[in-house]
Amino acid sequence: MFHSRKFPRVSKEYRVSYSLVDQEQFDRNPVSSLAVNISGGGICFTSEEPLAKGSMVALDIDADDLHSSILALAKVKWCKTAGESYEVGAEFWWIGWRDNEAQTTVADFITTSTAAKRFDHP
Repeated sequence: MFHSRKFPRVSKEYRVSYSLVDQEQFDRNPVSSLAVNISGGGICFTSEEPLAKGSMVALDIDADDLHSSILALAKVKWCKTAGESYEVGAEFWWIGWRDNEAQTTVADFITTSTAAKRFDHP
């Protein structure tokens, strides 16, 4: 069944690093993680620790099929247990630092990746 969403999601694994936007925690090294899916509005990624709803995270999203790594600021919308780790859903608040084309790159990639899926469904 094809679900209608405001922003289509692409289920693909990406390397993600995140830091909580809290000065004490931000000064620590970024945590390496893996994206579960991404859309024009946000991202779902894994975490070894629970992240509180409403927390702000700085993200560095690295993917071979994107022209450059994407830097973003996102707000945690939910966090749930996924085995021994957690899945975190975060809404983009800002995207594209040092690269004005970053959001366009993500949007174009998602549009291209999801266009074929729309035509595959009866």
